[in-house]
Amino acid sequence: MARPRTILYIDDHRNALIGRKMLLENSGYEVLEATGGDEGLNLFRSHPVDAVVLDYQMPGMNGDVVAAKMKRIRSSVPIMLLSAYGPLPESKLKSVDTFVPKSQEPKMLISTLQHLLNSQSRPFFSRWLDHWRDRNQAVKL
Repeated sequence: MARPRTILYIDDHRNALIGRKMLLENSGYEVLEATGGDEGLNLFRSHPVDAVVLDYQMPGMNGDVVAAKMKRIRSSVPIMLLSAYGPLPESKLKSVDTFVPKSQEPKMLISTLQHLLNSQSRPFFSRWLDHWRDRNQAVKL
């Protein structure tokens, strides 16, 4: 039997942290939790994780800054950024692999995470080409 995938979930709002942690665990993931950027970075450095789910708006260090630091440590770990504050400017999304508004249904969070984890096992060029196609498709619309 394969080991469950480990997700590092970082959110300064305790209720959101507990609720999404339970959702992830009920979906078969092992979850490490942190309530801030520094604590999350410490866990990221000291534990092997398969993916990171990260809140954008946090005191001290926003999620985009945490994501950039994580990518410098282990660039292969996919990062999902969550935010309650509508679409974020592209400059805030440079270091993350995907963005999901917190208002999305819980099943959207799980399906996006599964897609993120599954696509990471594909070669870099395939992931890059898909990303390029998606961006060009959005421009044409």
